[in-house]
Amino acid sequence: MTMATNRSDKKIGGEDEDGDVTSGGTLTPGEEARDGDSSKGGTKVSEGQDGKDEDKDEVLGDGESGAGCTCCPVRYCIIALMCIGMVLINAMRTNVGFTVMTILDETAHEKVGTLQALINLQRLGLPNVNWDTRMIGFLHSVFYMGYLITHLPAGYLATRIPCHRLYGGSILLSSALNLLLPVSIDEISFVFTCIIRFLQGLSEGLLYPSCYGILRHWSTPQERGRLGSAVLTGAYAGAVIGFPLAGFITHFIGWQYIYYVNGGAGVLWMLVWVLMSSEKPSHHRLISDSELQYLQKSQGSQVVDFQESWLPWKRIITSPAVISICICHFARNWVFILMLTNEPFYLSLFGFNIAENGMYSSLPHILKVVLSFVSGYIADYLLIKSKLRTGTVRKLLTGIAFGVQTLSFFILTFVWQKVPVIVFLTIGVGFGGLAVSGWQINHYDLSTRHASFLVAVTSTIGVIGAIAAPLVAGELTINEDLDGWRHVFYITIGVVAVAAILFIILGSGEEQPWATPPEHIRLVQKTDPLAKRPYKTYTVQGSKRPVEVKKADDVAAEKDSDNDVVAPAKDDSREGVSVTDEAKSTS
Repeated sequence: MTMATNRSDKKIGGEDEDGDVTSGGTLTPGEEARDGDSSKGGTKVSEGQDGKDEDKDEVLGDGESGAGCTCCPVRYCIIALMCIGMVLINAMRTNVGFTVMTILDETAHEKVGTLQALINLQRLGLPNVNWDTRMIGFLHSVFYMGYLITHLPAGYLATRIPCHRLYGGSILLSSALNLLLPVSIDEISFVFTCIIRFLQGLSEGLLYPSCYGILRHWSTPQERGRLGSAVLTGAYAGAVIGFPLAGFITHFIGWQYIYYVNGGAGVLWMLVWVLMSSEKPSHHRLISDSELQYLQKSQGSQVVDFQESWLPWKRIITSPAVISICICHFARNWVFILMLTNEPFYLSLFGFNIAENGMYSSLPHILKVVLSFVSGYIADYLLIKSKLRTGTVRKLLTGIAFGVQTLSFFILTFVWQKVPVIVFLTIGVGFGGLAVSGWQINHYDLSTRHASFLVAVTSTIGVIGAIAAPLVAGELTINEDLDGWRHVFYITIGVVAVAAILFIILGSGEEQPWATPPEHIRLVQKTDPLAKRPYKTYTVQGSKRPVEVKKADDVAAEKDSDNDVVAPAKDDSREGVSVTDEAKSTS
C-alpha cells in the first residue's frame, strides 16, 4: 500500500501567566507546506495566547475545507451512526416499560380501538404473569445495578481499548439479549428475566464512556457542542420511536414482537458500524487528506495518546466542578428513567387505550429531542456571537432546563385532567433537553483528555438515581392511584432543584488544573502503527523546564526494555525546529 505523506503533530509545553502548565502551541500538519519546502527545517512554533488566537482563527477559516472531496465528511457519518445507535439502545429500554403497563393494567385487553386488535389480543394474549409494582420496580432497577458495575471500569477500558469497539459491542450484546426477553417473561420466570436485564445493564454500562471517547477524536472544539448534542439527542429520540412503536405493535400484532423488532435492528446496525467506523480519523480508510488535516489542526494536543498512563483520579473525584456534574447526572437519570420505565403506567390511569398510551408517552420525548438538538446551536451562538464565558452558557442552559422541570412537576401534583397532564408532562420532561449543551457537554470543558473517565465517574453517581427512581415509584404507587404519583413528583421536584442550585454554585466552564500533567511527569507521545498517517516524533509533555522536543531515535536510545515502541528512523530534515524568542530566553 502506498503510504501518504508523513505527518507530525508536536505539542510544546510551556507556562501561562500564573506559572501553571499549559498546552502551548502545536505543530500541525500542513504548516511546513505553507512556510516553505517540507523537507527543510525551520518549522515555526506559535506559543502563548497570541498564537492560540491565530490558530483558532485559522481553524475557523478552514472549516469548509474539512469536508474534503467527499459529498459528506466522514466525521458526520460517524456521528450519524452513533446517534442511530443511541436511538436503538434507548428504544429497547422502553420495551419492558410498555410491557409491564399491560401487566399492571387489568383492563388493558379492553383498551383497543378496533375489532381486529381485540382478536389479535385474544389470539396472542398478554403476558401471563402476576407481578405487582414492587416486583416491576425491582425489574427496572436491576438493569441499572448492572449498568453501575461496569461504568467505572468502562472509563478505564476506554483508555486501553478502541472506543468504537466498546460502543459497538455494547449495543450488539444488549440487542442479542433483548431477543430472549419475550420467552423469559411469558414462559420462564421473573428471576430469569431479572438476570437478562442485569446482563443488559452490564453491557450498556460501556455505552457512554466509549461514546465520549469516540467524540474526543471525531469532533473539533468548534463543532463539539453541535455534534455532541446530536449524538446525545439520540438517547431521547429512542423514547420518541420506542413508545409509539411499542404501542402500535402491541395493539395490532402482539407484545412479543416489540423485542424482536428492536433487537433485530440493533444487530443490523452493528454490521454497518463494523464496516464504517474506526477508532480515530487517522485510521479511517475513506477519510480525505483535507478533512484529516482539518481535524488535527482543530484538535491540537488534546487527542494525543501517551505511552505511559497518567490519570489524576483523586483530584478528579474531589473536584467541585465534577461533583456538581455528578449531582446533575443523578437528577437527569432520576427524571429520565422514571419516565422511561413508568410513564405508560402513569398515563394508563387516565383511561387511554394502548395505542393512545404509546403515542402520548412519546410527546414529552419529542420535545426533548427538539430542544436537545437546538441546544447545541444555542450554546454555539452564545459562545461565539454573544461572547459569553463557557461556564456562564453551561449554567444558563442547565438552570433553564431544571427550573422549568421543577415548575412543571409541581403543577402535576395538583392537576388531574387529561389534557393539562399531557401538556405539563411534555413541558417538564421536554425542557430537560436544554441541559444537553449545559452540564452534559461540560465534561469536555473541564478536560478533553480525561472526558471518558469523567463520564464514567459522573455516570456512576447518575446510575444511583436510575436505580432509585423505579424502586421509589414502585413503592409509592403500590395502590396504583394518582395520590401515589403526587408523592413521586414531590421527591422529583426536590432532586431537580438541588441539582440546579449546586451546578450554578460549583459548576465551571474552564479547563481544570488537573487536566494538564504536573512538572515532574514526562509523557512521551505514543506512535500508532495502524494509523493511516503515523506520527514521526515523540513529544515530551508536562514539563515547566525549557521546551524540549525528543526525537524518536533519542527516546528509543534511552529505553532499556525490549517491550518499548520501536521508533522510526531518524529524519535529519526535521531537526530544525525553531521556537519563539520567549522560549529561547528561558533556555
